[in-house]
Amino acid sequence: MSDERQVSLLAGQLDYLFEEQPALRSATASQLLERLNREDRLVRARAEQPLESDAWVQQRSGELENRFTTADIEAALGIVRRRAKFDED
Repeated sequence: MSDERQVSLLAGQLDYLFEEQPALRSATASQLLERLNREDRLVRARAEQPLESDAWVQQRSGELENRFTTADIEAALGIVRRRAKFDED
């Protein structure tokens, strides 16, 4: 997946996350990075073995590499903030 596409998808995830949990709008990029990487690893682990136990998914997710970087999150936050500013105008 291209970096641009990944950042665009992350911005969509952040939009959803901020709508569902507005308090996260004040979270730091590193806090959001940790959360999104954790959720991504859990989803990928579950996709590998849909019928495995939650304990297995937790263990497997800890073995997977993170896919997102701080730069990815910061770029996605930039998109989200520009959209929010545009919506205000």
